[in-house]
Amino acid sequence: MVATLSEHDASALLAFVSEVRALDDPLPFPPRLLAGLRALIAARDVSYSELDPVERSSILQVEHNADGEDVIYRVDECWPDDERDLWWSIRHTHPACDYRSASGDWTTALKVSDFVTLREFRRTAIYDAFYRGEIDHWLDVGLVPEPRRTRVFIFTRFDEDDFGEHDRLVAALLQPHLAQRAEEAEAALQAAEALAEIEDGSIEEARRIVLCSAAGVIEFGSASSRALLERYRVLENGRVTTTLLARRELNVRDGDRMLQVRIAPTDNLHVLMLEERDRRAEMLTGREREVLEQVVIGKGNDAVALELGIAPATVAKHLEHAYGKLGVHNRTAAAALLDSRR
Repeated sequence: MVATLSEHDASALLAFVSEVRALDDPLPFPPRLLAGLRALIAARDVSYSELDPVERSSILQVEHNADGEDVIYRVDECWPDDERDLWWSIRHTHPACDYRSASGDWTTALKVSDFVTLREFRRTAIYDAFYRGEIDHWLDVGLVPEPRRTRVFIFTRFDEDDFGEHDRLVAALLQPHLAQRAEEAEAALQAAEALAEIEDGSIEEARRIVLCSAAGVIEFGSASSRALLERYRVLENGRVTTTLLARRELNVRDGDRMLQVRIAPTDNLHVLMLEERDRRAEMLTGREREVLEQVVIGKGNDAVALELGIAPATVAKHLEHAYGKLGVHNRTAAAALLDSRR
């Protein structure tokens, strides 16, 4: 049966999207936004989770609970070391998490019941250690992953019915708006940080910041930053094109290299944040990237296999595929390519 939205639901969703666009908060997804999500997708708890799969740590956890309690945890405040180590060691037993890591698909709305029955879920190691008596049903949807950051919105229920196709549809419709909110909030934060660094003279060359007027006249920019814009033909007659300034992001390709330009307006200026990347790293699957990230920081194949819950031979096969896609033959060269994306 194909899920559809009623007129009331569509109106509520549009009203929420309008609130997201007007949200003025340094936190991309504060608890009040999660409360709005809970009003659209009935759940006991709603959370936003940012994790670093390389360091195996938490970056940010924001929660809105059924009892009205709002919680924000930064870095690894949400769990002690032994609990964190346990969670990462059995993370692969979570059906949805394992699928996302292996496939690289983080933006599709998924339910745990897409993979296993409730009885089977209750037999998993991660359910027994962390969810028993708290969670029975799980729906999540995420943002495009980065090498060292995954971002997911999680809806959970306990002692009630599973999420339905209507809930999945709402999550899928919300995903692009949540992604846009993340981009805008991050660009605004980076712009503010860049301006502060420029003012106190501590800005690093590697940040590659350019300031220009609404007409595209460059007011601040190092020689290397200007050279990047010239090389990728972003400038016209020495000015940033007005077409670019009307956008929030532009990716310009040149062979295996790509220049990402993120644009954030602030006061009377536009802040351009430049990042040059190697496109080959983008061809990796989620699992290949996860394995490679662990390997390039010095972990052996056996250690990676143990932590990811896969066979050493599978680790070797992922590395073989990754090296082939990157056009390299060793860990040092692979690390250099991955580092160009950070």
